[in-house]
Amino acid sequence: MKRWQTDSHQGITINHLLRMQSGLAWEEDYFKISDVTKMLFLDSDMSLTQKNNLAVAKPTEVWNYSSGSTNLLSGIARWYFKSYQDYLDFPYKNLIDAIGMHSMLLETDLTGNYVGSSYGWATSLDWAKFGLLYLHEGDWNGKRLFAKSWVDYITKPTINSNGAYGAHFWLNTNGKYPDLPRELYSANGFQGQRIFIFPSHDIVVVRTGIKEQTDAQFNILLHNILSVIRQNN
Repeated sequence: MKRWQTDSHQGITINHLLRMQSGLAWEEDYFKISDVTKMLFLDSDMSLTQKNNLAVAKPTEVWNYSSGSTNLLSGIARWYFKSYQDYLDFPYKNLIDAIGMHSMLLETDLTGNYVGSSYGWATSLDWAKFGLLYLHEGDWNGKRLFAKSWVDYITKPTINSNGAYGAHFWLNTNGKYPDLPRELYSANGFQGQRIFIFPSHDIVVVRTGIKEQTDAQFNILLHNILSVIRQNN
């Protein structure tokens, strides 16, 4: 990114941020004072929290989940719009309204950047629409909202993630859910909120709640759901 070429972040690309492999220091722990809790509760401009951290490795050398990287990307995206209103309109016009996620609300920080890491609100039905858009590889009722190659990109395992992560989506290529298809991928939120996408079964499963589940518990839950569907088909 041109705006970083003269500082210690030289060499970090948007791809690195999407894949959580920038090499910038970050602690993602919601149950103590950490980078993520300080960002969400103290920082006016959440796009700068990750950017202001020091590099602890070169890009791609380590994988470390960072919601700060997500908000940094949100701030970077703002650079590419002619006006602030265009930035605000973009996700609604090109995604949310386009697939009828009418309950969806995206919050900004105090400086007006979308808090892409955390503050997106919608009903379970509308989250299912988001999952269906990915299940159909960007096609929504015959209208293409993004290229199939985007799905190929976000489901490609990231180096050093042990097959658990692609580009802002979580994967099952390492078999952490042993009774489920390896091509399963998901969007994961706080406290066990999940959108599971099963390309081979043509199924999306949305789980909302306020209690985290273990991988083993999700494995059982989803295996049982698939078993019931098979029995009734």
